[in-house]
Amino acid sequence: MPRDPFGGTAVRVAMRTIRFPAVLALLLPAPALADTLPLTRGYYVEAGTPCRGAPNVALRDYQGDGIGSSKAGQCHARVLARIGQRYTLRQSCVQYGGPRQYRAAERLKIRVDSRTSYTDLRAGAQYRWCRTTNL
Repeated sequence: MPRDPFGGTAVRVAMRTIRFPAVLALLLPAPALADTLPLTRGYYVEAGTPCRGAPNVALRDYQGDGIGSSKAGQCHARVLARIGQRYTLRQSCVQYGGPRQYRAAERLKIRVDSRTSYTDLRAGAQYRWCRTTNL
């Protein structure tokens, strides 16, 4: 085995050079995770419902990690399958409205029609994005 003419110094410097960026990467704030769906974040209303004064039952909330409603929030979704613009998601949300809140999981089938609209394929309802100032 060839001997290091620098007495192992080159190897130690190389290891320090590799370790420093790795430690630095762990200490720096991580960028935001990619959104679950290619949709604009914000509030969505059922198609045919005006944004201003929309009833809670017609509102959906997408903040990049799941689709919430007036009865479910703090949603976290995971894509199980994607075919074209059709997504099958498994979503876990905190359920509101009862004597106590609890987390429940559900399966969603969504078709992304554009960056600002989607269709819930199970319910057959279409939703479009609304500016917060228009609600």
